Amino acid sequence: MRQPPQPGYAAIARHAAAAVARAARLRSLARELRRLAGTIKFNPTTGERPVLTPALAGLLSAIDEVLGDIERASAERASDETALAPLEDTVGRQIRFAHEAVERSAQVTSAAISVLRGELSAADGASVDAPYGHGAPRRHHPGALCTIVAERAENLAAALEAAAITKMNASATR
Repeated sequence: MRQPPQPGYAAIARHAAAAVARAARLRSLARELRRLAGTIKFNPTTGERPVLTPALAGLLSAIDEVLGDIERASAERASDETALAPLEDTVGRQIRFAHEAVERSAQVTSAAISVLRGELSAADGASVDAPYGHGAPRRHHPGALCTIVAERAENLAAALEAAAITKMNASATR
């Protein structure tokens, strides 16, 4: 026989649902970012330089908004950890590790966005090394940086979903 839901269960379920919604939004944005990555042009011979288009700027801003939501949800994650603290030590540790993975992934994604914006807004336009010459380029092409940002956003989405599932499973067994 199932136990009736505990008072904290509803809040944990709301937080988990919000995390899954953020993960879905990140996956959608990452998919669009990968599509735009193929449109970034760079040709050192002709002097064509990569530019930050309005579509790309809007996408990066949208990802920043989701990252801000995730950062603001840190209080929710802390309250979920507190609510699930009476559980077995291994479960509490799993939840803590899942939350740490979310925070770490959010920081890495934010850093990648900063690097991409820096490459695209370089004033002299010579921030990207030619893909030939004395070995491999020292820096990534902005199109490649877009795919790196997209990959990190997808990893963050996976971490959000894993944390939500872990918390829901733990709260269902308490």
